[in-house]
Amino acid sequence: MRFYFASSLAVCLTACSATEAPPIEQLEIWAPGLEVAIDGHGNGRFKQYSKGTEGRFTLSAAQFAELRKRTEPFRLSRDAISSERISAFIAAGQRCDGDYVTDNGGISFHWSGRSMNQFYAVDYGCERVRYATRNGELRAILASLPVPKSDALP
Repeated sequence: MRFYFASSLAVCLTACSATEAPPIEQLEIWAPGLEVAIDGHGNGRFKQYSKGTEGRFTLSAAQFAELRKRTEPFRLSRDAISSERISAFIAAGQRCDGDYVTDNGGISFHWSGRSMNQFYAVDYGCERVRYATRNGELRAILASLPVPKSDALP
């Protein structure tokens, strides 16, 4: 009897302790000249400022789950910023401790929901060789969406 109780308890604790990502009510993405917002049901809209273009799109549940899966490592990274700290981050300006190439663009994410409000911002010009893989994945995430390309910077 103890064996069955212990086994049941172990299964229950494992199931209860599985960390599921909190639900997203909205994911916003900003890139040069482009703003994208997608709600938790996959309904999206974009605005491309340089061309004055606006549009809407819908991601299937599978597409939204894949987007969520691809962006989750960035939300969980040590570089993610809470909503309480974002004002100080913006006021301090982006810092780059290594080589820096100006006007190389960047990308920012904002995940919001009942139990989350986080930001992630990357300047592609900061140590572009060191962060080439990360930057490539961030660009690929944006390119996977049915939105116009972000603007090229001069």
